[in-house]
Amino acid sequence: MLELIEVNGTPGSQLSTPRSGKSPSPSPTSPGSLRKQRSSQHGGSSTSLASTKVCSSMDENDGPGEGGELVTWCLRKRLSLDRGQRIEVSEEGFQIPATITERYKVGRTIGDGNFAVVKECVERSTAREYALKIIKKSKCRGKEHMIQSEVSILRRVKHPNIVLLIEEMDVPTELYLVMELVKGGDLFDAITSTNKYTERDASGMLYNLASAIKYLHSLNIVHRDIKPENLLVYEHQDGSKSLKLGDFGLATIVDGPLYTVCGTPTYVAPEIIAETGYGLKVDIWAAGVITYILLCGFPPFRGSGDDQEVLFDQILMGQVDFPSPYWDNVSDSAKELITMMLLVNVDQRFSAMQVLEHPWVNDDSLPENEHQLSVAGKIKKHFNTGPKPNSTAAGVSVIATTALDKERQVFRRRCNQDVRSRYKAQSAPPEFNSESEDYSPSSSETVRSPNSPF
Repeated sequence: MLELIEVNGTPGSQLSTPRSGKSPSPSPTSPGSLRKQRSSQHGGSSTSLASTKVCSSMDENDGPGEGGELVTWCLRKRLSLDRGQRIEVSEEGFQIPATITERYKVGRTIGDGNFAVVKECVERSTAREYALKIIKKSKCRGKEHMIQSEVSILRRVKHPNIVLLIEEMDVPTELYLVMELVKGGDLFDAITSTNKYTERDASGMLYNLASAIKYLHSLNIVHRDIKPENLLVYEHQDGSKSLKLGDFGLATIVDGPLYTVCGTPTYVAPEIIAETGYGLKVDIWAAGVITYILLCGFPPFRGSGDDQEVLFDQILMGQVDFPSPYWDNVSDSAKELITMMLLVNVDQRFSAMQVLEHPWVNDDSLPENEHQLSVAGKIKKHFNTGPKPNSTAAGVSVIATTALDKERQVFRRRCNQDVRSRYKAQSAPPEFNSESEDYSPSSSETVRSPNSPF
């Protein structure tokens, strides 16, 4: 038996999203620019969200969403393979069922991870490019629940700033996931490869990221591994770009305090390190670290060499500085927002909604000071970034990662009792309530803010 998730014929162009009061944005000034404006429902690239099939965990008897919004339905069907049905065998030995090969033209291998292989995949009826992620079940024995948890979250999420699961097919020996293929590189690529990069561009990038976080938090989902490598650049036909968040290997549902110490050290929140219990706002902390990097090229908390404990102690203290001359040309509004995103006190730390409402994200009059040379140079130096084989490499790398690869990101730390005591003195117990706001999970319209060419 195999399980196929597919979408009915609800036209993507009928999908709607709640209106914002945002004004339209001017056209991008360069191919490398990225905007936050809302695009036409009929615009976008050949793989635009308006025409992409998206999976969700809705019941087929559910009706339209609130406010008359139309929903893309996902019907779960069980199909059996007849004994005489054709099965193709790939060069890696995967027995690709005809159910897949009849619908998709499966090409060469473009990525190979520890537990998954990624192959080129073109839908025969539309010629749209996707990525076929093949997880070999024999490598996951005893840990199937980790893969199931990751896929269950991917089924639920459907947002223009998140890499989408198009459909899944489950056979006895492999799990096949057809994923959206984002070909524009990652966040660092967007900065280091462009000829112009301003504070307004950085604001646009944060708008895209905060929009994805707000949506996830409305579903009580915490990502726990937000970092530049997991933010991919989606290129639209009009030359504008937007970010998509991928890699849900550490994502989980928040229904109470979480205690697993996990993540990428540079971006991990203090409450994770302190092991006092944490919730949704660890994602806001990570987004604050990324915003800091976007404006100066290096992170706010830096250890000495490979001494991770020094880094963690700095994070627990939460002292954010904006050293001269690197921050001299950055607006006070940006510094204020970053400070509010990096508050050790979880109650006082901004929510995703507050980030989106901040003037630095919404103001059309952001400075156009050129930051490309200084920021790109420091990113290359601090993060050892270099040219990738091609613009698709970053997206393939994110897709090839599974929840099992994330086991190495679950760590324990030595306890500096003095630093931890000071942390507890200035922190508050974390909130675990959902940021249930007015964003509709059924929305499929591209979200781009009105004020930035990102």
